[in-house]
Amino acid sequence: MNNIENDNVIIILPAKSEYVSTARLTASSVSTRAGFNIDEVEDIKVAVSEVCNMILSRTQNKISQYRISFDINTDNIKITFTAENTTLNCFEESIENEYGLYIMKALMDSVELCNEEHSIVMTKRIGV
Repeated sequence: MNNIENDNVIIILPAKSEYVSTARLTASSVSTRAGFNIDEVEDIKVAVSEVCNMILSRTQNKISQYRISFDINTDNIKITFTAENTTLNCFEESIENEYGLYIMKALMDSVELCNEEHSIVMTKRIGV
């Protein structure tokens, strides 16, 4: 593995659907460098897309941008989504039975919809 452990990549995207592909490309690049295989990279890209689309559909015109942080650790990648001037924890009840949530949970090792920072956090372990 390259010396990328404990690296952090942060992107701030406009709250527009045209930029979901930017999030997917960044997720692909970061997860490939972290050591995930091609199937795992695809899973991460799909999960990232689901969260981006969820944020955009539920914050329509309420935010102008949102942030995605990719934290690469020795044995996992943690992806945190935070929207400006709003809390994402309000999604918990509204998406509990949503298909996208099932997809995220199936593809990632853990999904937190409501944490102390009011962010959405997904984690995937490397080599599992």
